[in-house]
Amino acid sequence: MPDVNKLDDKKCPFDPEQYKYNKKVDVEVDNVAPIGSLPWALIQVYVGKSVRRNGWDAQVEYIKLLPGSSDNNVLPQIGIIDKEGTTSWQPTQEDLMSCDWVLLSKITPVECMLSFDLTSGRGTPKNWNEPIAWGYVINTNWNPFGILSIKQNNIVDIVRIWAFLWNSGEFYFDVEVKPNEESRQRVVKLFQDNDLWVTVDGMVYNLGKPSLVGSTGVYGVGDYGVEFHSQHSEAQKLGVLLQQMQQTGQTKAFSLNWK
Repeated sequence: MPDVNKLDDKKCPFDPEQYKYNKKVDVEVDNVAPIGSLPWALIQVYVGKSVRRNGWDAQVEYIKLLPGSSDNNVLPQIGIIDKEGTTSWQPTQEDLMSCDWVLLSKITPVECMLSFDLTSGRGTPKNWNEPIAWGYVINTNWNPFGILSIKQNNIVDIVRIWAFLWNSGEFYFDVEVKPNEESRQRVVKLFQDNDLWVTVDGMVYNLGKPSLVGSTGVYGVGDYGVEFHSQHSEAQKLGVLLQQMQQTGQTKAFSLNWK
């Protein structure tokens, strides 16, 4: 019987020896994809890390996993964070084939005009037929919920935050200013003339200019209030985050800028 398993004299197009492994491994294998490749980068993203291309703007441009909402209205996806905010990431052909992916170094604190630590709560206005909201509020028209502690305030006219919440498709940021008309007008102008940028966990949300801004009258004797409302698409993403924070009990640092 012929030896059917015997190789002929033709040279193989590859060296079988290169597929033999005889050395003892004395180091831990890091994943199953080459470091720097896109498969390696995706592994890092799915375990909660942020990565970027080596040529991207460090600290400003990177990709990370965006978790979905608890009601599945927003599905998990990979997002790209850059100077314009956060959007769904669609890799280019160059992204797919490149080997220059690196882990994002620790994100440095953002220089900001106003920052605070927030523990998101859940509640409803005193009017029982209003929808549920998430975030923080001490407005007298609501049953208070959430915890907010201001860490840095470079807007001297703002003396207190009344609300930072998401409610039925709209984001609310209500503040109390110093009890004089000049302070109120300065804050109104700040809100009206600039986009509001919110940074949390290195992710930037551009809420744009407000859909409503202005005087809300007196919350208390001599206390002036100014409201910022937004229905921007980025506001919905921020609302999802506030819901997730309430469900997990997490406290996160928020940085706000107007520009």
